[in-house]
Amino acid sequence: MSTLTNMRCNLYSGAFSGEAVFAVDTIRGNEPYEGVAAKHYVTPQDGLSSESPTIGFVRVKVIRNGGDTALVATPGGEAIEVSADKVRT
Repeated sequence: MSTLTNMRCNLYSGAFSGEAVFAVDTIRGNEPYEGVAAKHYVTPQDGLSSESPTIGFVRVKVIRNGGDTALVATPGGEAIEVSADKVRT
């Protein structure tokens, strides 16, 4: 069973007014995962900027959460594995 929750990430304004770009470090890979989400899926701590990131949250679906890692589905439907401390349960 999957659960909707928030994942801590860096947020930027998107190319279009109704979207935001989110970036999060994954367990596998040397570079952060970057995705695009509609603004109603994100909660920035401060306003969004295209130049510098703001810390915030993106709404994700938890597929698996156990131990130190969590497998989540992004708003775009991609599954990524992140550190469990990034996911609010």
